[in-house]
Amino acid sequence: MNAQPHSTVTSPAPLFSIVVLSWNSLGYLKDCIASVGRQTNRSFELICVDNGSSDGSREWLASTDLGPLVNAPVRKVLLGVNTGFAAGMNIGMRMSQGTWVIPLNVDIVLADDFLEQAARVIEQHPGYGSIGPLVYKWDNGPTDTVDTTGIWLTPHLSATTDVTATAGGDAFGPAGCCPLFHRDALVRTQIGPRAAGAEHRFFYDELYFAYGEDVDLFLRLQLRGFRCLFSPAVKAWHAHSATQAGVAWHQKDYQTLMRVPANAFFTLVKDFPLGMLVVRIPRLLAMPVVMSLLLLFRAPHKAWCPLVAYVRICRHLVRTVALRWSIQRRRSVSSRAIKGFFR
Repeated sequence: MNAQPHSTVTSPAPLFSIVVLSWNSLGYLKDCIASVGRQTNRSFELICVDNGSSDGSREWLASTDLGPLVNAPVRKVLLGVNTGFAAGMNIGMRMSQGTWVIPLNVDIVLADDFLEQAARVIEQHPGYGSIGPLVYKWDNGPTDTVDTTGIWLTPHLSATTDVTATAGGDAFGPAGCCPLFHRDALVRTQIGPRAAGAEHRFFYDELYFAYGEDVDLFLRLQLRGFRCLFSPAVKAWHAHSATQAGVAWHQKDYQTLMRVPANAFFTLVKDFPLGMLVVRIPRLLAMPVVMSLLLLFRAPHKAWCPLVAYVRICRHLVRTVALRWSIQRRRSVSSRAIKGFFR
């Protein structure tokens, strides 16, 4: 890792810390940073983390003076390898100093008043642990097609959204591509190194690498009583094309097909009360087999991939149970409340 502080923060901590994680997405990176620079609320810092890009993103970040582009404190971290979404984002989030932390996907374009509206919502609705924006689709430019409102849980522990529910109100979690988290909520739900067998504390569970790490974090926040408010006043656009988010499930790479069912299992075991765990574990354990059977008809050469999830589950079962004990002993909401997170 090559951390390169672009400038230091000598003034009081800003209201917002924006963390942008890039990986082989130079065009999206430039658009994302440009939208940060156009913010009407100026109480923010920008932290850019490159996850071992090979498309010129790393070199562009290293050689570009981002300070004049955003007119705010900037820091950069240039990684030599792809550490995954969770680990890469955690690096930037640990460096952040703002009261509210905003981990941005690189293919996000913020509305010019994104931070201004967020500050207004925070003032009007104190006590929330996270804020979810209204996210539209970006198709070679901004559209008015709704992509994501507040998100909810599915029976397979993935995220779903009702694109017609744009009135605002409590949600299970914010859009994973541009959530806003209160720092205190993050700190009080972070995972300690002793339970995880890691060298440092982290917010997103780094075992996940990618896929499902946001659902796990949202659950841990809700279990501690940190609610999420979806606000349509806070707006952004999501291109999707910089990730596998817009790709059909059976077309995704073999690592993804293995990680998705394994990560869902880890989330179930860590975050759910015993009664709900017993009821739902057969469905989660059967998921790799069902995926493999479906792949026989859609992508036969990948049919073996989901079954590798069982190896991953066994390898990390002790760690997962240890984290379960740590998370459940601090849970402050009932099983009935958790059932309300599902749609």
